Amino acid sequence: MYHRILPQNDPRYSIEEPGMIVEPETFRMHLKVLKNEFTMISLTEWVKRKKNNQPLPLKACTITFDDGWLDNYEFALPILQQEQIPATLFAVSDMVGTSQTFWPNRIQELLKQPESNLMTIPWLEELVGENPVNKELSASVIYSLKHRSDTELIKLIDQAERKLGILSNYSPALVDLNQLREMSDSGLMEIGSHTCQHIRLVEGLGNKTYHHEIYNSKKRLEEILDKPVNLFCYPNGDHCDKAVSEVSKHYDAAVTTQKGINREKNCQLYTLSRFGVHQDISYNERKLLSNLSGFRF
Repeated sequence: MYHRILPQNDPRYSIEEPGMIVEPETFRMHLKVLKNEFTMISLTEWVKRKKNNQPLPLKACTITFDDGWLDNYEFALPILQQEQIPATLFAVSDMVGTSQTFWPNRIQELLKQPESNLMTIPWLEELVGENPVNKELSASVIYSLKHRSDTELIKLIDQAERKLGILSNYSPALVDLNQLREMSDSGLMEIGSHTCQHIRLVEGLGNKTYHHEIYNSKKRLEEILDKPVNLFCYPNGDHCDKAVSEVSKHYDAAVTTQKGINREKNCQLYTLSRFGVHQDISYNERKLLSNLSGFRF
């Protein structure tokens, strides 16, 4: 499971959470190592074989990207093409081709404001305290806010941005429609759904919300790509029984953020596990393989 592929000298690198990034040359190294250790296969092909009781590679591995970041098009796709390895990108249908961004990134923009401004936002001041604002603090603040609902978070952030006079028309952070089509038409990058608005599919959202986020995202992406979209990814890995039930009506399989290996026996196609990797835990071959084996040095 990857999110962003960014070089250190890219301005976006310095403002992103460390756990979100892998550098391009590290990503290239990952693919070379994985090709030697595993049978690389598309998620669609693996799911198809599983559903049809066809033979599966003994050591199958697939690459996935969450969110649909622009840098996946800029840096990841060329490397995938050079190494000829398939991957799946899970796109947020209603954010593709817009200047919208995710609430953690909006929090990071708020934290760049002068301390005197932060003190005027009580809920943010409480989380920051007297600590210096850096990447580690930003990650801590974002983690602390995850207990709040998406609706509550967006409302709080909207209010804070208005109070501080921050315009929310950010530069596009995600791929646009043509880039998404180009990735899909490459023959290596298949597109899956990551909901309409990256809403975490937790308990208590209501049947209409589950259906809208799960089904309408599929419908929208299929209209953009003019091809079926049969794979789904739960935002933040969050899912509940109602969400899984709704996903199973419209998709062939779905992935979570739960760490683990999907073994041929007892494999749950609608709650597949993945290994999340980022630069700090995978910058050399030993660290990568130890992480995949469940251990870290």
